[in-house]
Order: sequence, then structure tokens, then C-alpha cells
Amino acid sequence: MLNLQDKLFLRKVAAAHSRRNFLKGAGAFIAGSSALTVPWQARAQSQGRERKFIFFWAGGGWDTTAVLDPHYDTGGVDMEAMTEPVTMHGLTFTGGETVRLQTERFFARWGAYATIVNGVNVHSVGHDSATQFVLTGTSASSYSDWPTLLASNGKYEYPLPHVVFSGPSFAGTNGASVVRAGGGTLLELIDGSIIGRADNPAPLPPPPADSQIDAFVHKRISEYAAKQVGLGKSRADGLLANMERSMELEGRRFEAGLDDLGNNVLDQAIKASELMRLGLARCAMIRIPGGYDTHGDQLSQGVNQDNFYGVLDELFDHLARTPGHTSEFLLDEVVVVAMSEFGRTPKLNGGGGKDHWPYGSFMVAGAGVHGGRMVGKTDGGLIAEPIDFATGQPSGLGELPNIENLGTALLKLGRLDPGRFLPGIQVLDAILRNPG
Repeated sequence: MLNLQDKLFLRKVAAAHSRRNFLKGAGAFIAGSSALTVPWQARAQSQGRERKFIFFWAGGGWDTTAVLDPHYDTGGVDMEAMTEPVTMHGLTFTGGETVRLQTERFFARWGAYATIVNGVNVHSVGHDSATQFVLTGTSASSYSDWPTLLASNGKYEYPLPHVVFSGPSFAGTNGASVVRAGGGTLLELIDGSIIGRADNPAPLPPPPADSQIDAFVHKRISEYAAKQVGLGKSRADGLLANMERSMELEGRRFEAGLDDLGNNVLDQAIKASELMRLGLARCAMIRIPGGYDTHGDQLSQGVNQDNFYGVLDELFDHLARTPGHTSEFLLDEVVVVAMSEFGRTPKLNGGGGKDHWPYGSFMVAGAGVHGGRMVGKTDGGLIAEPIDFATGQPSGLGELPNIENLGTALLKLGRLDPGRFLPGIQVLDAILRNPG
């Protein structure tokens, strides 16, 4: 039985062969295939780096003190037994070799790339409303979430701009940029086999005929687009671009590993990174497994979060060894964001759990992030303190950080102008390595 790394190695060895087979198919009928295979690589080489983003979502509201915001110096916060404060690479977190071994390993290896953000006001303690606030910075239904904005406003045209493997999504007015990857539907759409699952199934053309049909339709659309002007040309060009993307995906599904990896959280993360390596996607959303709405079972918080940092350790190891799309390694261009809709109360309730709390903690790590930095602070009652947005440190002259301040910083990290999307919102520059 091949393990994950074996599969990845074999796929990359076979990638050139797979690519050649694709070029012998549909692409061979269209100008020597250049129309299909050159644009993404050409744009990457001519326009420079573009950061990609993997978002991890702990649905239910994680306990911020379980890892990211420890408080051992006060009687106002109930901390898990057998844990202790640990500092590595300038980051202080909840450790303990018997209960946070994977967490300690992650921060020991990758803490220099990570920023912990504490004391962020998420404006709500309701699951649905807080989820929307955390992902969009507003309660308005027309606003897209951070990954969708990043994916739909990038420098490159990605076949799968924002891939939602699992977890929440707010497409807003950018629904065309969001692709749901669960349940196998993505593969069926790519290879056309979904037509066999319709109420009136249609036969799937064999590869040679399918390639010729694609080439014929592409040629006709190209000829039509060349004669159009104004809105008609824009729409025709859009149709042509969509067809090229679908053909690109069909030819490269093997390289991207869409059909030979499993579907657990690490598999989804590796799939996301492979799509980014190939220039097929810019953003991805993945749900962190485990229950986090722990009104009555607080110990599961530490177990679930420690397991998640074990996944992150393997993912970062993969990013550090895998060539990037526009950088030497994926670690130089991928940003990982770990978040939940809110935190949990500082004290245990009567059932041995913790309830909803409006201050959250987040972790941002990877390309362009000011690693080894603690941003934001909560007091002995787990209430946020004012901070200087440039340094992230407590300041009597500062302001309380809100989720929209962090969100606009993510947009800026992706080289977008935050003012286009949330005008007048101060950016939490402290998480950026080069905020200018």
C-alpha cells in the first residue's frame, strides 16, 4: 500500500508523461496546444509571484486557551490539567509533552513562519452570524468571504479559483470563482461523466471523439470572438477562457492528484497545495475535523486542536519540499490561515464545558507573514486589550482589533487593496512581514 508521499512522488514523476498524452489529445488540434498550456505558465513567469491561501475552519468555536492564548497567571481562566506555557520562536502557546506533543512539534519546526493573533472581536456569539462576520468582516449577504475575494481578484486566471473542499463559504457576488470539491462532483464535471448521472443519462464520447469535439467548438468560439466588439467580445472571450480551463483541468487531473488521494483533512490539504503548485487554484477552504462546540466536553478541545497541528506539521513539510507555481518552493508562496467563528468562555460551566465567547484567536503562517510574532492580547478575564496595529503590541493609545482588521490584512497579504472591499477599515499590519 502506497503512502501519501509515495503517491505524490510517483505522480510528479509521471506528470510529464501525463502532460504529453494530454497534448496529443485535444490540444494537438489547437495551434500546437499553445492556446491551452502556455497562458498560466507564461503569466506566472511574466507577472511574478502571487500568494496562494489555504484556510482551515474549526466549526463550532474553538477554545482559544487550548493552544493559542494560554493564561496560567490568573485565576480567571480555567486551563486544562497537565498543560503548561511553552515559548518557541517568540510564540507562547499551550504545550505539554503528554497532551500537546504534535502542537509543540509544529511550533518547534515552523513557529518562525507563524503569527498568533489573539483578542480579536468577532462581533457575535451566534454560530451563523459569527461565521459570516469572521469570513467577510460584515453581516451583509452580498459580501464575498476573504478566500473568494482573493481568488477572484488575482493576477492570474485560475481554472478553479477558490476550491471549497469542506467548511463554510460566502460567495457573495463572486459565485463564479467558487468550486465545491466534495462528493466527487468536481471530477465528474471535469471529465464529463456527470452526464451519465442525469435523469436522462447521455453516453460519454470516447477520448478521441471528445478531443475532436472540444477542438471544433474551441475553433468556432475563437473565430466568433475575434469578430466581436464591446460586451459581445467580452462574453465570447469569457466563454473561450472557460473552455480552455476545463480542457486544462481534464488533461491535468492526474497531476493534481484529484482522484488518487483520500478525503481526510491532510489529503484535502495536499490536494489544495497540488492545485496551487500547478497554477490551477489560488485559495482553498478545509474544515478541521472534530467537535468544537464544547458546552459539556472541554477535554476534546485539546485533543482535536493537537491533532490539527499534527496535520499542519505534515502539510508544512510538504510545502517546504515541493516546487511552487511562481516560487522555488510552495512555502514561499502559500499562506495558511487557521480560524474559528469565536472563542469560548474563560471559566468552565456547570457541565464541565465552556460556552460561546466573542473574542477569538487565529493563526496565520507562511509566505509574507511576520513569523515568530504574537499579535494582540487578552487580559486575565480573556477580554481583548487595545493594541498598536503596526506592532500588534498592547498600547493605551491603540484600538481593539476587530475581525475586519484581520481580514483586510489578509487581503493586503494577497496584494489586494483592502479599501476596494471594506473602505475605511484599518489594516492589522502587524501580521505582515513587509506592511508597506
